[in-house]
Formats: sequence, C-alpha cells, structure tokens
Amino acid sequence: MSLKGFIAALIMSVLGFTVQAQDYQELRASVARLDPRIVVLEVEPTPMFGMYKLKLNTGDTLYMSADGDYFFIGTMYQNLAGEQLQNLTEIDARAERIAVLQSPAAQQAWVYPAKGQEKASITVFTDIDCFYCQKLHAEMDDINALGIEVRYLSFPRAGIGSSSHQVLADAWCADNPNEFLTEAKRRAQLKVAPLASPPACDNPVADHYALVQQLGLTGTPAIVAANGELWPGYLPAKVLAQRLGIE
Repeated sequence: MSLKGFIAALIMSVLGFTVQAQDYQELRASVARLDPRIVVLEVEPTPMFGMYKLKLNTGDTLYMSADGDYFFIGTMYQNLAGEQLQNLTEIDARAERIAVLQSPAAQQAWVYPAKGQEKASITVFTDIDCFYCQKLHAEMDDINALGIEVRYLSFPRAGIGSSSHQVLADAWCADNPNEFLTEAKRRAQLKVAPLASPPACDNPVADHYALVQQLGLTGTPAIVAANGELWPGYLPAKVLAQRLGIE
C-alpha cells in the first residue's frame, strides 16, 4: 500500500471509529429531520471516503456523509483503474436478497418443482389478483418442464387484512396448497367467487409481506434468481430459461 493509501485508510478508520462511537447519532438525526417515521435499520461504511450507507425501514437505501449534512439516493459505482466497473448498490442489493431467501420465513413457500432434472430455482413474490401473476402461473407447466423450480412467496398488494391476503392464507391452509393456489388464481382471473375457506391455520403470509417491505418491492410478480438478481414483472418461460442460462 502506498503512503497516500495508508494515510487515507488510517483517516477512514479514525473517522469510522468516531461515527461508530457516537452510534451514528448525527446520521440518524439527519434522517429524522426528513421524516420522523423513517427508521434507520443499518449503517455501514462504504468504500467512498467519509460516506455511509443507510438502510431504512421503507426498504430504501441512501448514502450520507459522516456529519449527516449531505446525502444522495441512487446508485454508487466503483470505477478503479484497471478493473471492471462495479455497481456497488446492486451488489449489496443482491446479497440482501440472497439473505432474505435463506430466512426462515422464505423457507415457507409454495413449491412447484422442476420436471426431471432441476436446472434452476426462482423465487416469485406473487399476488392473487395481479394479471401478470396469473399469466406467469398459466405457464407453470412449461416453466417446470424446462427444469425450473418455482417457489412462491406472498405479496398481497392490497395489504395485510385484504381479501387477497385472506385467499393467500386460505391457500396455505388448504389440504393441497398448490392446487388451491392454482384454482384461486384462475377464479380471480375469471372474476368469479373464491373457493370456500378451509379451517384457519398458522400461515406465513404476513411474514412474507414483511420481506417484501424489507426488500422495497413495489410490484408483482417480482422474480428473484438464486444469485439475488431481481426481475420485476412477467417473463415468458423461454425468456426465464435464457436469463437463467439454461436455454
């Protein structure tokens, strides 16, 4: 390491210790000035001198100076000489999505297994009333036939306590959850009455919805690959296979 690099690292270390010793009070106070309802969940230093990454309870990320006086919302890139351009914001987002998919709540999913050899797995945050969720589900046999496992997590866009929340909970509690969910989507598409509710049971719908908020997802279907890459919206079966590198 050059002398200049050593000095910069030393200053960053001291600065980081100072901010950490204050428990990021100035950063939290700055966010509170924007809106008292916004809560800072995590604070981490970034490779950019004097700049910190703040994860908010809204699902958003912002970058703020150590004194809390300046911030920006957007994408941070790393452009080092002789190295490939790196999207640091997306790298962080993918790592968080992977962690979320490994959480206990995400392990409670509707699973539509691949036919034959499993070549890839995707996690889809889905709703009952969403047209493109219904369109994606209509291709489930084709998707599975391509060797793709589909794991569904709940995203009732109307919120907790809504009719879509209730149908998702019913689907989880049904004797055959996958068949119930398939029929529920079909009925919603045809705009006919939903199936009768089975006896209530403990279900992960609210926990799934909390993951939606944690990731800052805004629409359905939201497709997450095993590497954490996010593909918002509907994708045909063959396009999914291409993106997954199996077609």
